[in-house]
Amino acid sequence: MTLYDELYFEITAKGEKSEIKKLVRFLKSGELDDFFDSAEEYINLDDNYGSIDDTEKTELVFSTDEIGIEIDEFDTDEFLDLFSKAAKNLDVTGVLYDMDDNEFSFTSPEGDAYYYNARLKSFNDELDDVASGENGDDENEDEE
Repeated sequence: MTLYDELYFEITAKGEKSEIKKLVRFLKSGELDDFFDSAEEYINLDDNYGSIDDTEKTELVFSTDEIGIEIDEFDTDEFLDLFSKAAKNLDVTGVLYDMDDNEFSFTSPEGDAYYYNARLKSFNDELDDVASGENGDDENEDEE
């Protein structure tokens, strides 16, 4: 999938602190400079990150905080191929979207160097679930 104009993302990586450290080094290394500048400013570490041992579980949220990054075009597959390899030993979930509400949700389970397309979600998941439930009830009434 290709996104255009402005990029937004929220990616959560969970796992041992030692693996989160490796991902932070990758994000700060400049490997993502072909996609956008200053990846370092989108790193948000869990509050307990500094006080836990390397073997304890923690998380990192890599997010634009709803402030778009100007882009011409953004190839989600190319980005996620690289990101998933760097986060291989972490459980990763996320969403990438643009200002036209084109959205790509993905997951990359711990131990897997690839990502999988998750169910496409809209921005109001809870409301959409309620609406789809109501639509399902209407359909069931029609069948009776």
